[in-house]
Amino acid sequence: MGPSVEDVDESALNEAQRVLGTTNRRDTVNAALREVARQKLVDDFLEFMASRDPEELERLRNEAWH
Repeated sequence: MGPSVEDVDESALNEAQRVLGTTNRRDTVNAALREVARQKLVDDFLEFMASRDPEELERLRNEAWH
């Protein structure tokens, strides 16, 4: 599949460029896609951690740093 950016919301693109520090469409779209994938991993990790027993997490933290 070759490069293609069709009907992009220019306002959203400009904001994404500002936030991501990119300067062109291709870099912005690629950075945004990577960020979406990264955020999903973060969300999954936070959900996993929230489902754990706080005492278990404290025990693991103590073991890891001592």
